[in-house]
Amino acid sequence: MAEKFSDRIKSGLSTTRGRVIFVVSMVFVLGAIVIFGLLGYQSYRYVSTDNARIGAPLIYVTALSSSQIISLDVDLGSYVEKGQRIATMGLPRPASPVDRQGVKDTPMGRASIESPVNGYVAAVWSYPGQVVGAGTYIVTLYDVSNTWITANISEAELHRIAPGQEVEVTVDSLGGAKLQGKVDGIAAATAATFSLMPQNNTTGNFIKVAQVVPVMISVKNPNNYVLIPGTSVEVRITTR
Repeated sequence: MAEKFSDRIKSGLSTTRGRVIFVVSMVFVLGAIVIFGLLGYQSYRYVSTDNARIGAPLIYVTALSSSQIISLDVDLGSYVEKGQRIATMGLPRPASPVDRQGVKDTPMGRASIESPVNGYVAAVWSYPGQVVGAGTYIVTLYDVSNTWITANISEAELHRIAPGQEVEVTVDSLGGAKLQGKVDGIAAATAATFSLMPQNNTTGNFIKVAQVVPVMISVKNPNNYVLIPGTSVEVRITTR
């Protein structure tokens, strides 16, 4: 039986067509071995996920007292520096034309509202001429000096994650630009724990679902890319 099989191989290799088929088959087999080997190595050395987002402190700049917005000096997406004027506020103009005498278009008691951080304007809530009460949002800023990544890692992979591990971050909003980072911390609860309506299945209808745990990753940004909070990234954590 073995001799017949060997004879068939020799007979096949004796023709040009047979040799071509043999070479092509070997290329496919070797290619498959290499691909599976690389995938196995990647899985052994790294933990990867695309369930990750950029985070940053969102700072709500508000009116300190009832007043009118005289001017709004920033737009959506504007970059502001700490201490830069965001808006000019003044006492509201009286509603009655009689009471408006002496005030007219220039409210008294003007005051400037300044940015508390270096950052970008993430939202604009008010407009010039609007009368607002104390605590009303004027704009929302995000602090560019303190951005991070929150990656949701499967509980099955969590035992491989530890603070200090190196991370490669691929940023979708930057066309796939890659940044370096490291694991800073691991949450002490799953993401589902903080849900407004956590699951509470009974034994009769319980279905095991793999949970994810938030992992905080700090990012190095030497090129000062604009990292937009909430946008998606992919992370690859070096575990070995």
